[in-house]
Amino acid sequence: RSMLFDIDDVNELFEKKVNCFGAVLTGSAVLTGGAAIAANVALAASVLSTVMAVDGAITQGKQAANQAAFQSQVAENDAVIAGQQRDRAIKTAASNEDDFRRQQSDLFGSRRALLGKTSTQGGTGSPLSVSADFQGETELNALRLRNEGSVNANRLQQSVLNSRAQSGLFQAKGRNAVTNSFNRAGGELFSGISSAASKFN
Repeated sequence: RSMLFDIDDVNELFEKKVNCFGAVLTGSAVLTGGAAIAANVALAASVLSTVMAVDGAITQGKQAANQAAFQSQVAENDAVIAGQQRDRAIKTAASNEDDFRRQQSDLFGSRRALLGKTSTQGGTGSPLSVSADFQGETELNALRLRNEGSVNANRLQQSVLNSRAQSGLFQAKGRNAVTNSFNRAGGELFSGISSAASKFN
């Protein structure tokens, strides 16, 4: 997943500024004698330290951003998987309900056929009561199957939302890591310039 900014471009800009900074300071330090050598060595050390600090800050930011991007992708994958499980739960619940109703309907038909063979009137008395109870129990159990499917689907849908929210948090974390790294790099660069400038005083 691509970030909303180009880290490499900003990194390249910092590197150019650092190179220019080092070139200007090195070119300005044209001194002679032992004092000049000591000053040039100190200046070179200051420039090198600044360059390393700036590069280190940017590198840390890029590493943190890459890690956050990976975690964001993992969370997004979890959301996709949970969504697939949710869809399967809905289909399975509907299939289970249909299968149950069909089985109970066949069973009810078999009972009515049995009553017919025994010359028992199914529309009156105890047979009617038994039939009504059977149909009521069938409907209740069918609705229970439907409800179980809805509960599972809702739980999985919540997992989808949670995973996608987590993915968004990781993306924001990556953006903040890069922004903070450039802020630190800018601070290191400013500090290095101030330190180098002080050596000419």
